[in-house]
Amino acid sequence: MTRGVARLPAVVVTLTLVFLYGPVVVVGYLSLSPAGQPTIPIEAFSLRWYRAVLQDTRFVRALLNSFGIGIVAAVGGTALGLAAAHTITRSRLPRIARRAIAIVIALPLFVPTVVVAFGIGRASAVVGLGFGYVPILLGHLFWVLPFTTFLLAARYTELDDRLADAATDLGADRRTVFRTVTLPLLWPSLVASLLFAFALSFNEFLITFFLAGSSVTTVPLEIFGKVRIGATAFLNAASVLVLAISAAAAGVASALRRPA
Repeated sequence: MTRGVARLPAVVVTLTLVFLYGPVVVVGYLSLSPAGQPTIPIEAFSLRWYRAVLQDTRFVRALLNSFGIGIVAAVGGTALGLAAAHTITRSRLPRIARRAIAIVIALPLFVPTVVVAFGIGRASAVVGLGFGYVPILLGHLFWVLPFTTFLLAARYTELDDRLADAATDLGADRRTVFRTVTLPLLWPSLVASLLFAFALSFNEFLITFFLAGSSVTTVPLEIFGKVRIGATAFLNAASVLVLAISAAAAGVASALRRPA
């Protein structure tokens, strides 16, 4: 009985991993089939659909758009997150004010994404932005800001305040302390924030769907369009490529964020 109980966590972990990653493995396996409607087992292995994905002009344009939007959202979101994290953890504002700022920044985590997307769309229409790259970028910044803020705030709380105090005692002003002491200590978390924000933006569908209009397409929108027409084999290869990009960004970010 005791041995069975001891094995229970391993069984639960195994079943969880199979549940989470089993479908991913199946999609990766089927993406290597040359058939238009692949079945298990596949009869032969081929990179036909990967070539088709990379030769699809519309998909490549969507990929470039997703990369561009993701990079801008990552840089902008990390810059705003750094300012917000500094305000929450280091500013001289009253504690209640800092908590209020943190709550406001965290709101996108608790509001359904479809509501956030609809609200940003309506606000864009009211101020005359309409649809396109600018509303998408603003929407993505709004979405990634909580993640970048609290990732950097967590790192801020780990810093040794005595280092900054020592630099101040040696005559450094606040700007110099931030540039020469705080920023180098935050650097791994800043890179992690950039990568996490990029992955979030790259994969964001609902906000992009509501704000793109007809002039902009991204990878999630292209995949959604292919799902509607039933392009199964194409989708298998496209999904593996998107997964590889996202997993690489998230994996490196997690490694950088891991405590020393």
